[in-house]
Amino acid sequence: MPIIESHLDPRVSDYSLLKGKIDNADIFVADNEKTTLRLLESDYQIKSVFCLRKFFDKYERLISSKLTSLNDCYIAEKGVFENTIGFSVHQGFMAIGYQKWAGHTDLNSPKILFNSIADSENIGSMIRTGTALGVNSHIFDSTCASPFLRRSVRVSMGTMFASKLCRITNGKEYLLQEKASGHAILALSLPREGSSLLEKTKSIYDFKKLEKFVLVVGNEATGIEQPLLSLADAILYIPMKNSVNSLNVSHALAVALSHIMI
Repeated sequence: MPIIESHLDPRVSDYSLLKGKIDNADIFVADNEKTTLRLLESDYQIKSVFCLRKFFDKYERLISSKLTSLNDCYIAEKGVFENTIGFSVHQGFMAIGYQKWAGHTDLNSPKILFNSIADSENIGSMIRTGTALGVNSHIFDSTCASPFLRRSVRVSMGTMFASKLCRITNGKEYLLQEKASGHAILALSLPREGSSLLEKTKSIYDFKKLEKFVLVVGNEATGIEQPLLSLADAILYIPMKNSVNSLNVSHALAVALSHIMI
């Protein structure tokens, strides 16, 4: 395996200045030990590994099993490692993987549809939440940030590698197809006073549990887009106390799933 002696070495350009880097459309980075380990243990294809010597020694057998050649495993001292990625680290174990997207027919119920969520940390947290509570089909419409952004991958703690990630171009058309196939469409949304949809709105505590459904979650600031919200068979909200208006979307998802999953 090559020893990297300069942060300008082109072989580690994928790892260069990660904080300000625009992510490549085909690859992504796992940037801490636990996340990188889960990536290497998954069925994702690995492009390269970049690490301190101690991590190579610790995981040599696994790294060797995932790379076509150890020429794609780059070793560096901590100073070179940090100068390459652009920030200080407590750990020093990273990998570049190739993005993998599932098709519609690969998904199984229940499913979560992410609508217009731009915060990558929220996306990573929600994937982790959904996976932990039994959902392994996560769908992203064209208005969402990619789940493969570095912060999303990091916050998911690698749980995304055990899930099926699917992207769609038209959320409304997708939900119509799901309704036609017998899925209930649920929306997680605060009640909207004066809305014609209030008759569909109910507390999660009063909702009968289902198995075959798509749960739509939306942007924290603006909520679920109206064309998608109008297709919901039920609009679910979490009753609040002590004048709290709302929860972080990931926390809200955790509360909702704990009540509506069988």
